[in-house]
Amino acid sequence: MQAYYEIQAKIPQNHQLKLQLPDIIPAGLVKIAVIYELPEVTENKAAKMAAFLKGLPDEADQSGLSRAAINDYIQQERQGWD
Repeated sequence: MQAYYEIQAKIPQNHQLKLQLPDIIPAGLVKIAVIYELPEVTENKAAKMAAFLKGLPDEADQSGLSRAAINDYIQQERQGWD
């Protein structure tokens, strides 16, 4: 048989928790689970893509496609969706 015990804790900057369990929990092997909330991501995907494309070279070189070639390819793909 298994039992469940839950307690809330705040993770400090050093990411170390000291855990004091109640005496009713017997000594022996246990599993410890950490369940936490992920921070909300407020990134703007369109702005992120625009920043990526802006960082590409204007002309193709040994590193790959030019910004214009990638934009053309994306436009062709989008037209194929319709």
